[in-house]
Amino acid sequence: MKRGRLALGIIGALALGLGGSVVALRAGAGETDRAELERRWADAPSRFVTVDGVRMHVREEGPANGPVVVLLHGSIVNLHEWDDVVPLLADKYRVVRFDWSPYGLTGPDPSGVYSTPRSAQLMDGLMKALGHDKFAMVATSNGANVGLAFNRAYPGHVTAMAFSMLPLERPSQTRKVDWRLKWMLEAHKAVLPNWRHREFWRLMLEDTTPPEFTPTDRMVDQITEMNNLPGALDRQAQYIQANVKAFQSSDVGAVAEAVRVPVLLQWCSFDDVISQSADASVKRFTNTKVDVINYPDLGHFPMWEKPEKFTRDLRNWLDRQPPAPAG
Repeated sequence: MKRGRLALGIIGALALGLGGSVVALRAGAGETDRAELERRWADAPSRFVTVDGVRMHVREEGPANGPVVVLLHGSIVNLHEWDDVVPLLADKYRVVRFDWSPYGLTGPDPSGVYSTPRSAQLMDGLMKALGHDKFAMVATSNGANVGLAFNRAYPGHVTAMAFSMLPLERPSQTRKVDWRLKWMLEAHKAVLPNWRHREFWRLMLEDTTPPEFTPTDRMVDQITEMNNLPGALDRQAQYIQANVKAFQSSDVGAVAEAVRVPVLLQWCSFDDVISQSADASVKRFTNTKVDVINYPDLGHFPMWEKPEKFTRDLRNWLDRQPPAPAG
């Protein structure tokens, strides 16, 4: 087994070396420049708000007096995951999205803590800094965990909650992963643990979405560039490890029991990353009503795969909820 991994690492090093010197990459040549990325990915109306020492990337769009909707992205990505959704909401809603720590252009945390409770704490500070006291929340993947943790720790602010990917149990550890992705991951771990090739992220998106979906260059570029910021993968690894420990030592899904506002589950059943079923998820919300919409043709990134369909259903549901007061 060890010999096999060593051989894989050697082959991977040779393959990765075709695009540049492995020595140079290990020395940081593959790292992206923060100032350059901010010019590219933090154009207006992006701004940065410092919360408890953390410089957080945030965007607010839509009428200033509109009901507030907060969008929480998932792991490996950032607030640009919602690029195709925002224009379909921002005519009526004040749409707030931000890179929650440790992802995107939000900077390192001087506390050194990267976990779901810490991300929720920073979210609370950010919402207060922005002046938003009541708001609907739309979240996906690990962003859903952050949103649920926020709701439990800071009750009374969220007026409605909508989820697509909802990991109330530890994500599947047995799903079949594209062999090329497994190969590249082993190669990176063996040779370049703090850097990922662009092709790795493209395969990651393809591996979690339906066959007919093709990631755009923009999607792949923003994930690649932001995840190759200095120290980004290390910070993400700390966050993921904290999540793993939480799933191993506690009933993470119990956080849903604290929800007492209307809930929408936009269940994307093509996805096989989430381990629990839609029915099992609904049962965890013991103190509220849950509406469920099933999408057999959507995977882990529904807001990219079919944004019009996804947002139409989301907006129809939001329009039926009592509006959150303007910030």
